[in-house]
Amino acid sequence: MKKLMICALLLGALSAKAQDITGSWLGSIPVSGINLRLVFNISSSADSTYSATFDSPDQKAFNINCGKTYRVKDSVFIDIPIIKGSYKGLWNGKDGIIGIFKQNAAAPLSISRITAEQKAALGASEKVRPQTPQPPFNYYTEDVEYDNAAKTLHYGATFTRPNGAGKFPAVIIISGSGTQDRNGSMMNGHKPYWVLADYLTKNGIAVLRVDDRGAGKSSVGPDINNKTTLDFSYDVETSLNYLETRMDVDKKHIGLIGHSEGGEIAPMVAARRKDVNFIVLWAGPGVSGAKVLAKQQIAAIKLAGLNDDALAAYAVLNQHILDTIAFAPSVSVLDTMISGYFTQWKAQQTPEVLKAALVNGNNILGKDILSIYNSFYTNAWLHFFVTYDPAPTLSKVKCPVLALNGAKDKQVDPEQNLSAIKAALTKGGNKDFQVIEVPNLNHLFQDANTGYWTEYESIDETVSPAVMKIISDWIKLHTK
Repeated sequence: MKKLMICALLLGALSAKAQDITGSWLGSIPVSGINLRLVFNISSSADSTYSATFDSPDQKAFNINCGKTYRVKDSVFIDIPIIKGSYKGLWNGKDGIIGIFKQNAAAPLSISRITAEQKAALGASEKVRPQTPQPPFNYYTEDVEYDNAAKTLHYGATFTRPNGAGKFPAVIIISGSGTQDRNGSMMNGHKPYWVLADYLTKNGIAVLRVDDRGAGKSSVGPDINNKTTLDFSYDVETSLNYLETRMDVDKKHIGLIGHSEGGEIAPMVAARRKDVNFIVLWAGPGVSGAKVLAKQQIAAIKLAGLNDDALAAYAVLNQHILDTIAFAPSVSVLDTMISGYFTQWKAQQTPEVLKAALVNGNNILGKDILSIYNSFYTNAWLHFFVTYDPAPTLSKVKCPVLALNGAKDKQVDPEQNLSAIKAALTKGGNKDFQVIEVPNLNHLFQDANTGYWTEYESIDETVSPAVMKIISDWIKLHTK
């Protein structure tokens, strides 16, 4: 999953001279071994109030609208509702701000003023990947916009279909977690949803790929801080309703392709709507978020070099706490439960394990244990993710299902999740499904060496042609 998870890296200040906070400010933060640059663009109006936008150049996310932005003396505050985050800092009066970035957890972040030329260079550094589609296209393409029924959300999307008259089978691509544009732009030039849409359209299948809330032409909508995966599933229903208005779409053959979190959303929609003809789960979870996250975290900690004994001990502690979140009636009760279990866990460990796991008082792995898990309770999206079990919904899906995972996926473990998807579909009596573990592929379905997220950007391939052929052939078989 690709949620914009922020750790910490301090940068020295640049030498620009100014006496206001307006302008662009850059910081750089390591996330799971990948350096993500963050940019705040602050402007002021005639009445001296401030507004801001937020960029993540390495994820190709630009001009994300921020919320309340203000300065009181040397204190700066920026709210970022779309990623459920914020930034608070102390301005040195010139070219540097030292502060705290919050998104799920708090982390120190220093930002420095950059020039307009430096900001432009950040957006111009995108690598051209060999699979990125290039015009002229040998199919019809149209940028479209539409609203939900309540007119509270506006969506921007691109629709592609084969040339010529007629009605074509169609799919909606549902993105993974985090705010992404319609192409799934990420990791310095990779655009996996565009690459897949191009391949499918060339093979006779129409595709709608949609900007997430707050990206591209799609609006943020109301109360974004309290929205969950379930809320986002209704965005997909709006897109489904739109497709069914088109005269060039075969309404009897409309399906959903969900990547990662989108692989949870697709079954939600299919279980509610009989007009979903088929779904493709592209590295979609089959177990609770607590179990998915626990596997992810162990993979990350192993990559960081924790020894096997400490890793095994931490895995037991971590899984127990993540599972507990679903049953805690409040964050204060959760804290009490965590503290009690942590005390018991420490008493059972050897001094060597405690030392390797950096256990000191209430700290583990260098962090206060309560601060590690509080956000999983207080953040609406995270709480839903950790506590939601997709199996009951999967068991209600009666349309054909194709579930795919890369054998080297370190984010949604193939063995853990594909077996659970198969079990849920079987339990529900689904008679038409296929579960495939594709050799050598990572979470993005790139041919990979290790499968770790640290190599996503270094791989030129965006999506394996072999897996796109599997998807295309399976859809064509089910839309005859």
